[in-house]
Amino acid sequence: MSALNPLCGDEVKLYYLENEDGSLQIQAVSGESCSICSASVGFLFRNQNKFKKEFIPNYLKERKNFLEGMESSLFGDKEELSFLESVKFHPSRHRCALLPWQTLLKIIEVNHDPRT
Repeated sequence: MSALNPLCGDEVKLYYLENEDGSLQIQAVSGESCSICSASVGFLFRNQNKFKKEFIPNYLKERKNFLEGMESSLFGDKEELSFLESVKFHPSRHRCALLPWQTLLKIIEVNHDPRT
């Protein structure tokens, strides 16, 4: 699955496997992007085995809330929190940091079967 930020040209591609339990496992990543987007891809890939479909919308929402200064029940990854804290004060770069998580969400939106 791929996503593109048309404003800056960042592109993220996620190669994944859907497990029998309904979770997604990110197998590989590729694309061309700025350092902020690349770092965010790295944080996503570091958690490659932890994506339960029902929680994927929350992964993006919590990061977006954090960047916008709203209450967030964000995870305990201190390294990612530090990264997002530095991006928080550069609103023009929020899309860069969120693109990998938007790509992850796109996987379930594109592959959603309303009968299930």
